[in-house]
Amino acid sequence: MPSTTVQSLSRATTATFEELALLFPEHELSPEQAAAPLDVAVSVEFRGPLRGRLVLRATSSILSSIAANMLGEDASRQRPLQRDALGEIANVICGNVLPVIAGVEAVFHLSAPHVHEGVDVVSRDDDAPSASIMFGVEDGRAEAVLYFFGERDGAEPLSQGAVSAA
Repeated sequence: MPSTTVQSLSRATTATFEELALLFPEHELSPEQAAAPLDVAVSVEFRGPLRGRLVLRATSSILSSIAANMLGEDASRQRPLQRDALGEIANVICGNVLPVIAGVEAVFHLSAPHVHEGVDVVSRDDDAPSASIMFGVEDGRAEAVLYFFGERDGAEPLSQGAVSAA
């Protein structure tokens, strides 16, 4: 049975893809989806009662559908807008899962989503995921990974542009 953190991440990710991107994640991957490379990644760092990072990796082939559903058909052909849309998905997932894990009274500060060119850049050797889920989307797949780096109320500041999520 999956942990509570994994279940919370799964629910937040599924709801965000369905409600924001109008895409319906499949928890059982087809052979085509399982073979699709995770070749784009975005991360959102957070601090508050918990400090860590949410990483969303995806197959680049699903980016145009995400952008079209969120921003309109014209945006679906522009690579920077596709990546912005994926970043917003990661931001919303992070903002929705943290209060479920830490409590609705907890206040978190989220960094702006950061796009990574290489998917290995978003983790370090000593990072161990607290929760990870993989699901199929259209002809590709996506993976959401949540890292916690400790429980510290006074965690160090994030990069400029941090926003609060309650």
